Amino acid sequence: MNSDDILKLIRTKQPEVVLERLAAMPQSERRKHGKDVARFYGEVLQNRQTAKSFEAVQVGVLATATLTDLKKLLFHPIPTKFGIEHALRTLSPEWTDAWVAWVVENSPHWIGRIAPVWEAGLCARPTSDAFILGYYATYAQNRDLSADDMFLDHDVWRFFEVEGGGEFSLAAHDKYASPDCSWATQLVALVNAGKLHRDRMLDATLEALARDFAQFRAGWYARFHTALNPTPEEIAKRAGRYVSLLGSSIPTTVSFAIKIVQALDKAQEIAPGDLLEALDGPLQARQKGTVVAALRLIASAVKRDPTLSEAATRKATCALVSEQADVQSKALDLIERLGAPAIQDALAQYVPLVAPSVQARIAAMAGISHETPQAGQAIAQTSISQQIMPVADAAEALTVFLAVLEVSRDPFEVERAIDGIARFGAELRKDAKLLSPLKKRAGQIWSNAGENYTRVVLAATGRALAEGTAVHEFANERGYDPSVAHVPKGCFARVFRDRNAEIIERIQSGFSLPMLSAPTDTAGFVDPVVLMARLEPYRTAGIAPGMVDLSLALLRLSSDNRETVRVGFVPKTEQERALAYALGSDACLGSQQALWGSAWAARQPCPTDPGIVALFDRPHPDCGIAAEYDVSVARIDRDIYHYIDVRIAEPLTITEDTKALPAMFHVKGAYGVFACSGTYEDVAWASLVRPGWPEPFFRSAIARLDPDQKLTDHPCLGFLEPFFRPGPPCGPLGAATLVYYMASEDKSVSGLACEAVATLFAEDRLEVALFAQALKAFVLADALPTKRWTKGLGSIAQTAPQNATLVREAIVAVLDFAADDTPHDFGGMLELLYELSVASRTTSLSPQAEDCLRDIRDGGKLAKFSKKLLQMAHGVEA
Repeated sequence: MNSDDILKLIRTKQPEVVLERLAAMPQSERRKHGKDVARFYGEVLQNRQTAKSFEAVQVGVLATATLTDLKKLLFHPIPTKFGIEHALRTLSPEWTDAWVAWVVENSPHWIGRIAPVWEAGLCARPTSDAFILGYYATYAQNRDLSADDMFLDHDVWRFFEVEGGGEFSLAAHDKYASPDCSWATQLVALVNAGKLHRDRMLDATLEALARDFAQFRAGWYARFHTALNPTPEEIAKRAGRYVSLLGSSIPTTVSFAIKIVQALDKAQEIAPGDLLEALDGPLQARQKGTVVAALRLIASAVKRDPTLSEAATRKATCALVSEQADVQSKALDLIERLGAPAIQDALAQYVPLVAPSVQARIAAMAGISHETPQAGQAIAQTSISQQIMPVADAAEALTVFLAVLEVSRDPFEVERAIDGIARFGAELRKDAKLLSPLKKRAGQIWSNAGENYTRVVLAATGRALAEGTAVHEFANERGYDPSVAHVPKGCFARVFRDRNAEIIERIQSGFSLPMLSAPTDTAGFVDPVVLMARLEPYRTAGIAPGMVDLSLALLRLSSDNRETVRVGFVPKTEQERALAYALGSDACLGSQQALWGSAWAARQPCPTDPGIVALFDRPHPDCGIAAEYDVSVARIDRDIYHYIDVRIAEPLTITEDTKALPAMFHVKGAYGVFACSGTYEDVAWASLVRPGWPEPFFRSAIARLDPDQKLTDHPCLGFLEPFFRPGPPCGPLGAATLVYYMASEDKSVSGLACEAVATLFAEDRLEVALFAQALKAFVLADALPTKRWTKGLGSIAQTAPQNATLVREAIVAVLDFAADDTPHDFGGMLELLYELSVASRTTSLSPQAEDCLRDIRDGGKLAKFSKKLLQMAHGVEA
């Protein structure tokens, strides 16, 4: 038969006939027609061709295709009704083992459909991690696992070794499955029925938690362990394991462990000294409940062993790094009870680090004087930037990189680590033994980095350096295989990846040169003088700077020393012309869109430049033309429910394919892509992209927050970090972010937002009129409980007398609404305004505020404090 005959056969006959006729042909003869049949198969899939039986077409592909042909297909030819095992047994292709293994690796969700092949003994049973991912997806459906010895003896125990990712994980499966169909329910039932060894299962769950899987997936193992309902005896037997989990880097695991450790401590199953030694991690957690529990355990340890008093007091100071003022207060309560005088020297170091509302108290305990900052007075360590020193040698470069590979929450240290690799990477590459630990650890993290794209890229960078390959080989833009680390389009982690890729490529060529974009201070800026010094070795070596590295350096360019550098600088290349343009010089524009967009955004000020705009196929925001925003806040009602809707309208938006750095803040992807990604680490790194003008960054902050969501490690905390760095005055989007975040149900978010407002007020970087405008928009939308803002404003007012004045002015500005539009629970805010007015012996109500108070008709606190405020304003004693 020729190709036309074969195509006619599979188009018009049933699969049984096709199989019988093609099996009678020699394999070598059938293979000659594989490409024609594969092409027809693709046309059928696209509905450009029809056939009597689609499974007949699939059989035709299996009979004629080579392994290479099969791997190119968009849809695996696996007939289900006809039977894939029957087709392969009859055809006896030489590629069965290789193809089945390939299908499992690339499509774990197909495992249930291809399983009959190895169950019929036609190929080896897969043993890879992807095989276990297939269980997480669909392989267990409609199967009696209690009678499957292979599952019970082998496969199920790999559930506690293979984390998975995306849709392929135990956590993802059970999130969308009904309780009766969840993996947790099935496994508990098998344990209770004696099919799975109970002790081994308890140990396996703790071993999985010790592997520090991503938070979402680690949570499944903690919940499953709890569902096994271990007895006090079983818990006591594993006391050491639970204590060791307190050192986990996963917040949910620490929260899980500390609850059990509290029970163990109550039963006196842990030595007080061992308990005290294990509490460093929980005391420095971002979750209030975890820190408070750790403080209670310290008190318990001292009660059981009073000789630990001083050590326990010093240990309690670890909780002073908390971002929440009330947690810092609880730590000081414990320190006072245990004996603060013994550690006055240690307490003194924390005075400038704690919340403003706590500073006076800790200063008194430390025995030092402390003045509350007045308006405009800088707060120590927030408005004064510190110089960042680059690593000194290859050994330090490797040490710093290995450190951020483990913990990448500090974006400045991450950048310092990459700069160290840029400076000493070629030297490190000469000693394979030196890079051996990096290769091993980077490989481990790369396999389990989850959705923390910063860590994905760090691991990919480490592997590329150690293995002599490219970063893109490990951290791709697309990744359908959940076992492959990847970085999606449209996020700044891709910029991080591409910048690092440039550096590693240069190192592989034997050159170690400084990273141009490394911040020179803790404000996130790059000093122009330092940038010129970094550029000089590139010019000497005749090497062009990396385009992404230079673009990022321009966006971080400090306003200081620009004129000094600009005078006398003679650019020789397009990259250098872009630098000159960023410094304020006229320049002949080049063709590199992303570079020139960054150069324009680096200018101060940034007037519209038609030449830059013309470089792009359509106008890009912040690339030759400034983005403009319009923030709207509204309440949306749906039946008996309502929610807050915050939108940032702008005339210019782009797709996730852009490569112009300034414009990436404005990406609106089809699937809700956010440029700042989804973890704290990713957001923190993105905050350093354009430190001189963070307004676009706060656009992402507003879009990201769900005010009713509470998380153990909320990524939105990263959006608040720039407020605590030296920087420009707060703009409208920054003010809106602060107000919105103050109303978050997550206390770590709302508490940090209030601290940020207090800090900015004290530094005179937040205009009360701007803050009041945002506060008014959110409060009058009446979609979130007003008491959330009332509580936050009260805490801000307590930080300093001048802050109390600013809070009072902001509340007065909100009093501009009709009686029918009075927000719910607004009486509490009027009560706060009255208390602040009494405390300051000042009431200054605007005419519209007085009219607003007179028109309020409701009773209760609203009427009571409206009357009191009006009386006070007119000198009438309440």
